[in-house]
Amino acid sequence: MILDLDKIDALPPAPRVAVLGAGAAGIILAVALARKGVPVLLCEAGGRTVEPASLALNRAVVTGRPHTGIAEGRARQLGGTTTLWGGQLISFRDIDFRARPWLGLEGWPIGRDAVAPYYERVAQMVGLNVLSDDDTTVWSALGVARPDLGSDVEFVLTRWLKETNLARAFRADLEGNPNLSVLLHATATGFVPKVNGQAMESVELRSPGGKTVTIAAEQIVVATGTIEASRLMLAAAAVRPDLPWAVNPHVGVAFQDHLDVRAADVTVLDKKRFDEAFDNIFLKGFKYNPKIVLAPHIQEAERITNVAGVFTFESSLTEHLSNLKIFLRAMRSGAKPPNLKSMPSHLAALAKVWRPLIVRYLRDHRAFNPADLGVGLRIHCEQKPLQASRITLDPAQHDANGVPLAVLDWRIDGIEVEAMAVFCETFGPELERQGLARLTVDPRILARDPQILDEARDTNHHCGGLQMADSADEGVVDADCCVHGTDNLYVAGAAVYPSSSFANPTFTALALALRLADHLEQAT
Repeated sequence: MILDLDKIDALPPAPRVAVLGAGAAGIILAVALARKGVPVLLCEAGGRTVEPASLALNRAVVTGRPHTGIAEGRARQLGGTTTLWGGQLISFRDIDFRARPWLGLEGWPIGRDAVAPYYERVAQMVGLNVLSDDDTTVWSALGVARPDLGSDVEFVLTRWLKETNLARAFRADLEGNPNLSVLLHATATGFVPKVNGQAMESVELRSPGGKTVTIAAEQIVVATGTIEASRLMLAAAAVRPDLPWAVNPHVGVAFQDHLDVRAADVTVLDKKRFDEAFDNIFLKGFKYNPKIVLAPHIQEAERITNVAGVFTFESSLTEHLSNLKIFLRAMRSGAKPPNLKSMPSHLAALAKVWRPLIVRYLRDHRAFNPADLGVGLRIHCEQKPLQASRITLDPAQHDANGVPLAVLDWRIDGIEVEAMAVFCETFGPELERQGLARLTVDPRILARDPQILDEARDTNHHCGGLQMADSADEGVVDADCCVHGTDNLYVAGAAVYPSSSFANPTFTALALALRLADHLEQAT
């Protein structure tokens, strides 16, 4: 049942669990609980589609390193940022959960073994029944030998969802599960604690029309996205200094994003073998994207962050291909295709590549990559978590709900340049030794020149700010994602990450959401 706070006269029955935010983690958590028979209210600040008034609530201040994702990488609508992303899933590795002293990381309070079963369950839940981290079956199905690039780099395939918008993927649950109510245009603005102060009695919600209500629940989960989660926790504590986390110095601290930079020009030496190794794969309707990752022992030996690479095929047809993909995705999902009037011009521009594109897809199950402008190597680097990289509030500026704007002071250490250089120095020679390609690396990277970071862009992979730790002396939530000092307030999503791997954060956020669903089901 989907309701609109501005259009209803009476609130739905009090839920056992109130989930704030109907993005990736919030939807998976709410649906999983509802399927278990737990009454859930899923509160979404936006509506069913993009609305200027809802997006205006994301307005923020950036005082540190420029960060485009604070505006472009956030969504306030049913489905959250799953309405924006491409649907790529890849799990974190063992090293991502372990202590990495050279980065000042003591490790997560849980290991990968605590999360691994939930990766499998998420895969089944979202219809990704090709999850296994063992890529051998994929290469066998193609009749191509799995690329072997030596022991210092790992060749991995990321998996991509068929339906990327989780609001559409779980539409039947959101509209028809009797245990699940969805409340649109319901922005969380604060919390009301119980007399003992350790448990939250209710959450305060406000609509664009100015309606203010409080919703009582046995458990409350903040699943509003990394930046908004810290903002909500900080704003609530500013109004009520008696809230348990008001004195926790870690709230908003150690914000992270991945750094992405074009690192090298690529001269392909053996096109057939290069394409066999690095072209996207399509099997049984699923897409796989080849990536190269530095092996953990190199990361440990060189005392660097995670780093991965992907080849980009640069073409004058890129815009036309992108618009065609958007059109086909919209048609498949039943949505109204955007830019319909421009499609004839895009189709005409692609006329010369129709045949190789179709043959490559149908015969070889691979992507055809016209690269008339060359081939590049982009590298994707984990940021070292820094205490100074943080989210705070601007007490002088408020949104339409009277909540102070978030202030993002995004900072990076510079160790990431060393990681980029080690990656290129490790991967490049092996690539050339095997006769596949030659890299002409940006000299600033090889010189460890920090100016290369001026060209590194953020990637909408927001993490941290409410990090998981064993105690309030070290972080904000515990191993079960419960806010330290509270009995029933939880956080779901990448905000709880102590570190961010090389992988995009969504798959692990979904796995942790399912793990939290199991915990909440058993909580009394």
